[in-house]
Amino acid sequence: MNWFYWGSLALVIAVTLQLTDRRRWLTGYFVSAAIIGLALAAYRTVSNQASPLWQFIIVGLKLVGYLVLPILVLVVALSFIRYSYRLIRKEGWHLHYSLLAIVGVLLVTMLGLLALNGLRWRQRWLWELLGLAVVLTAYFAAGFLAYLVAGVTTRLGRRGPVDAIIVLGAGLMPDGRPTRTLSYRLKAAAKFYRGQRAQHHQPIKLIVSGGQGADEIMAESTAMRQYLVALGIPVDVIQEENQSTSTLENLKFSHTWLVKRQPFYRAVVVTSDYHVLRANILARRLRLNMVSRGARTPWYYVPFAMFREYLALIVLYHWANIVAVIGLTLVYGAWLVKLI
Repeated sequence: MNWFYWGSLALVIAVTLQLTDRRRWLTGYFVSAAIIGLALAAYRTVSNQASPLWQFIIVGLKLVGYLVLPILVLVVALSFIRYSYRLIRKEGWHLHYSLLAIVGVLLVTMLGLLALNGLRWRQRWLWELLGLAVVLTAYFAAGFLAYLVAGVTTRLGRRGPVDAIIVLGAGLMPDGRPTRTLSYRLKAAAKFYRGQRAQHHQPIKLIVSGGQGADEIMAESTAMRQYLVALGIPVDVIQEENQSTSTLENLKFSHTWLVKRQPFYRAVVVTSDYHVLRANILARRLRLNMVSRGARTPWYYVPFAMFREYLALIVLYHWANIVAVIGLTLVYGAWLVKLI
């Protein structure tokens, strides 16, 4: 296979997607494919021209890689389980906090079955079943890598003056104060507001978007407005949107308010860094003239937040993922029976 050709083709497609609209998950797939393809092309060129000593070293590195990979997967799986345990102890029990632990247990189980079948059972049907599990695991791992890459590419692009800054809600504490995640978003929005005012000297509306949850004593937007005022933002530039209960509603309801006052507005959405890609995708789907920028996330919350966000993207593109899983399963089955 000509890895240079396919890597270059993936790079051209990635650049085209990025220039037409940076708010895509697909760009992450093609950038990842380009990096892998060009890296393999470089590796093949170097290995073909290497001296016998270097070829021996390369073979040794391959063997080490094959041995290290299962250990690395095991370490990641155990880290998932440990992280979920620590998060539940810190934040309290919630089913979604256990999702990483469930994935960790599944990975450990898969590795255990591979070891037992290789050392003792030697059942062909189990090898075939585990092979399918490895293929599907690789598919979802590739999707997560694409999410990480697209999380970077979706932030790259030309920036200019904006007419509005939309801050997405992220929950309140029992006493009505913004959570740490939300406070980071509000601080980032306040800093961006001041920067825009200093650079472009034009009026900017700051929309705080979030309704009242069943376990919250006030609407998120009210707590967000109070927090921004305490940070020194003028109260008259802040507009509350207090009906939304999801990111999609945040964007739709904020757009409805904006477009009535300025049909051709330019807006920036401030959210957490792990959430920027999905917010951008939803804005593109709604055909809104909005791009997102990220605020930092509490360090202890990052692994869970990124994993949950990846699951949300899988659900958002559920039909594409269902078709991909079915297609991979059928191709794998056809390979087993030697149809391909």
